[in-house]
Amino acid sequence: MTDGLAIHGLRFDEMVVTSNFSRVYRAWDVALARAVAVKVFHLDPEREATLPYPREVWRRRFIAEARLLAGIDHPHVVRVNGLDHLPDGTPYMVMPWYVANLRREIGRDKDDAHLPELERPRRVSPVRAVEIIRQLCLGLAVLHAKGYVHRDVKPTNLLLTAREGGAIKLCDLGMAKLPDELSQALARRGVWIGTPDYVAPEQRRDASQVDDRADVYSVGVLAYRLVSGKLPDGPEPPLDAQIPEEFARLIHAALAVVPSQRPTALQMAALLSVIGSESPKAGIARMC
Repeated sequence: MTDGLAIHGLRFDEMVVTSNFSRVYRAWDVALARAVAVKVFHLDPEREATLPYPREVWRRRFIAEARLLAGIDHPHVVRVNGLDHLPDGTPYMVMPWYVANLRREIGRDKDDAHLPELERPRRVSPVRAVEIIRQLCLGLAVLHAKGYVHRDVKPTNLLLTAREGGAIKLCDLGMAKLPDELSQALARRGVWIGTPDYVAPEQRRDASQVDDRADVYSVGVLAYRLVSGKLPDGPEPPLDAQIPEEFARLIHAALAVVPSQRPTALQMAALLSVIGSESPKAGIARMC
């Protein structure tokens, strides 16, 4: 697609993200005079032959993702405002434009001396980490209540409303487990999907059989990453003494190998609200 192309009242200005299944453009809504994000279905030709499901299944799931997000109105879940097709029939969805994702705030997960300074791994304060995870858990709890399992919680799937200290917007449900017949098309046993460093042990074995507790494990990985600046190694990795004891216990509970020993996202959000309110630095503004 050419930058500057205008379709259906949208001017496509720049491609900002590409993945195995889509391309995201910064675009301009001419009628409303505002920036928007346009996510266009795009299956990487080099990956297509290696994927466990045919192209049509992924296209249908893309459309299902748009409809799912359009039906959720929550401050910590991205809202889809439109679904349409390019002239060649390729589906696309229109969403609000956000300035960054969480990677901008914490850098990459793995260090490399050759990385630019802004991309090197870094931690956030315990207060900020509590608020990020609290907001994420609130968004996940809404999905879980509808029977959805995200299955790909990670920094790049958490958008920010501001470059510094922004609120969290959970996005990208392209890998989600859905409680309908479309999920059955992706229910092949023994197949795992997700991001290796963040998936729960049971999701590595068989993504078709996971429930909401797999997302909670990913939340635990992210929480540890936020406060330590690195990924966890083992189910109870050590945490710095400056981390509030209740928060450290909650992180370890989320990282439990046995799914039944993990809290729910809603339970985590409630506990984090208490932890945040008791923090001596809890002057951070609530964003919901």
